Amino acid sequence: MTFLARWLQFLRFLEGLLEFLDFLTTPLGIVASVGLGLYSLLVLLGVDASTAATLAGSVALGLSCLITRPDF
Repeated sequence: MTFLARWLQFLRFLEGLLEFLDFLTTPLGIVASVGLGLYSLLVLLGVDASTAATLAGSVALGLSCLITRPDF
C-alpha cells in the first residue's frame, strides 16, 4: 500500500511538472524564463541587483512586445 501511495505521489508530481513545462511554452512563459535567466546571468557576472533587474525587465518587456505584437 505504501508503494502505491508513493507511486500516486510521483504521478501527481509528474503531472505538475508537465503543466509547468507546458506553461513555459506559452508566450508569457518564454518572456518570464528569458527575464529570469538574464537577471541571474547578470547577477552572476557581478552587476548590481537593481541594475540587473532593470536591464532584464527591459529586455523582457521588449521581447513581450515582439512576441505578442499588441495593437495600439
